[in-house]
Amino acid sequence: MSRAMEFPRRPDLSALVSVVHEPRIVLAALTRLRWLAVIGQLAAIVLAVSAFGLRLPLVPIAIVVLATAVSNALLVWLPLFRRPPVWTVQAVLLLDVILLTILLCLTGGPENPFAYLYLIHVAMAVLVLPSRWMWAVVATVAACYGLLLAWHLPLGPLPPRVSAIGSWFALVLVAVLIASFIGDIIHSLRQREHELVTMRDRASRNEHLAALTTLAAGAAHELNTPLGTIAVVARELELSFKDAAQDDPVLEDARLIRREVDRCQTILSRMRVDIGEDISHRTLVSLPDLESRLRQSLDESNAARLRIVRNESLASIHAPPRALEQALLVLLRNGLDASDITKPVTLQITQTNGHVRFEVRDQGCGMSPEMLRRAGQPFFTTKEPGRGMGLGLFLVRLVAQQCGATFAIDSTPGVGTTCVLELSEPSPNNGAVRPLAS
Repeated sequence: MSRAMEFPRRPDLSALVSVVHEPRIVLAALTRLRWLAVIGQLAAIVLAVSAFGLRLPLVPIAIVVLATAVSNALLVWLPLFRRPPVWTVQAVLLLDVILLTILLCLTGGPENPFAYLYLIHVAMAVLVLPSRWMWAVVATVAACYGLLLAWHLPLGPLPPRVSAIGSWFALVLVAVLIASFIGDIIHSLRQREHELVTMRDRASRNEHLAALTTLAAGAAHELNTPLGTIAVVARELELSFKDAAQDDPVLEDARLIRREVDRCQTILSRMRVDIGEDISHRTLVSLPDLESRLRQSLDESNAARLRIVRNESLASIHAPPRALEQALLVLLRNGLDASDITKPVTLQITQTNGHVRFEVRDQGCGMSPEMLRRAGQPFFTTKEPGRGMGLGLFLVRLVAQQCGATFAIDSTPGVGTTCVLELSEPSPNNGAVRPLAS
């Protein structure tokens, strides 16, 4: 069952500071903002010349706008080739202040309503730059505006209506650009928070898996010696009764002990192999062979209760073989333990839209909502003491998450439980695994 993940509506300031100092994030938002600025500048020039009949030095103005566009194109291409230096953001903001100053010098200086655009650079510097660079931008803005007071090309007397419209247009442009930039930064921050939460969850799952595999390796190592001793003693006991009748109870018990010891050693050897298996690596798995191995891993009575439903046309899939087999064994054994010995457990295998679905249905007592909520937590079990450690469903969830699959449980008290393990088949283009939404 998937678990909803909540994120705060408003990011905290410390997280914002750590993100905006990342050049890639800031430059991505800044380049989009500068394209909007270029469009706004062109629209203002066209409006001033065509609608208001202002006489402007169009060639120098066009050079300034072109310089902004070219430098922005370089900013778009730069991250494609190498990591942008940390000072790139500071350099771009200072360059924009200088370009805006040249543009205002050519179009009326302080009389131009678009002098409001200086506020954008100040707002961006406050948001994304360290303190010393923020004050450097503020000082540059102050110096450039002072330069405008000393020298600029006058626009000539403007009708009040034209001046009011220009002020309105400049205010709207400033508001749109600031809102767009801050919105991009906040969106990037939330994406980074989501990535960090996902990475923390993945790291936590990997730690759990590493702890369990270490425990399994230690158990395999420690149990191998006593099991070998039991096997030797059972063999000697069997040989001491070699002249007894074949149906002698002691001889049968000795043979049973040796068979069970062999089975335990086989399981331990599989555990050692499974520990080294990369469960994200997939190979072609024959489903008939998988079904045969599942039945062989169950005792005779449980194997007889297992019903497997599969379309004959579905003969093989790409999956991590041992991990898939162990996960299905956990689900089947849980279903068999939960169901009455007279009722079957069904494993249905289907394929739809590139997804292979393994559905295990039992007819047991089901689980309450509280039990269902805790199902899959390590060391939580509903079985009697001594019959389970509560790690089975936890391992199934880990396997599903590690190999890009989904795992869900649906249970109704008094009716039974259905467990669904769903894998995505590799893409036919490159063999990569397409992740499923959880």
